[in-house]
Amino acid sequence: MALARCKTCGSPQGLKQTYPHFHTLPSSLNIKVLCGSRNCARHGFIWLTKEEEQQYLHGHRAFRIPNRDLDVHVT
Repeated sequence: MALARCKTCGSPQGLKQTYPHFHTLPSSLNIKVLCGSRNCARHGFIWLTKEEEQQYLHGHRAFRIPNRDLDVHVT
């Protein structure tokens, strides 16, 4: 499951997953995703796991962010 973090907070560090790949939302969308790190309200980027990055490379663009009712499409 993709996560949102700003560039300042950097790549999320999960207990079971690493998130080495970040992407932006399409500029045509009028949506701002905030960083999911505690006490941070900066603009967030979508960080993908290695498995999600492979899906992305094969054309998949819709990913869910945990704890939010939001599906995001990355460019």
